[in-house]
Amino acid sequence: MWICDEDRFNWYCDLPPDVEQAEQSTDKPVEKPPATDEEDEAVAALKALREDVERKRALAIIKPTPENLKRYIVAQEALMDRASVFSDVWRRVIWANPELNYQLRNPSNNAAIQVRDSQRSRKASETLAGLAGEWGLFFFFRSDCPYCHRIAPTLKWLSEQYGIAVFPISLDGGGLPEFPQPSRDNGMAATLGVSVVPLVVLGNVKDRRLLPIGSGVLSAQEIVERIYILTQTRPGELY
Repeated sequence: MWICDEDRFNWYCDLPPDVEQAEQSTDKPVEKPPATDEEDEAVAALKALREDVERKRALAIIKPTPENLKRYIVAQEALMDRASVFSDVWRRVIWANPELNYQLRNPSNNAAIQVRDSQRSRKASETLAGLAGEWGLFFFFRSDCPYCHRIAPTLKWLSEQYGIAVFPISLDGGGLPEFPQPSRDNGMAATLGVSVVPLVVLGNVKDRRLLPIGSGVLSAQEIVERIYILTQTRPGELY
């Protein structure tokens, strides 16, 4: 009874037919596009170069004689020369093909970063003003939380600046100077798994969507940007 196929645990010898069929279907190798002879040769050549450098490095470490170190340095520099040529050709290709230039989407140049951030900030502000009719901010807090007291004026300012409603929800029944008459938690905090305050959640009054924005003290700019990202972009679009 303990004899089993060598690729299974003893406890799973008698698998149901549907499980065995599922195993067989998942064992099928994923088809890969066929590699060309030139690609195969390049893979083999690169592997050989790396192995040669690694062998010389190992020998230089185990037996650090001048001759062994010299052989390793020569091999390492030859590999670095190849990498330098690759890097140079890479940038030339990027210059000639703007559609491949990642810097156009996410620049690292300071001047370009300022332009991108300015445009993104403007779009985010326009977005928040346009969303005020359908979206609101749920603000979970406790009256004895110093961080809640710190973020409350920011939320009050956003509400006045952009017309977006803020729904304060007190977990201990107390209020804040900016929100003296909050709603008591009716179980919404437990539903959302609120364990830390302050917590700001973006809610849609039409389809009841709830999108957590973040916890802790957030600046007005951070809140506006996160609302823009959550409502107007797809994952990975701004990266």
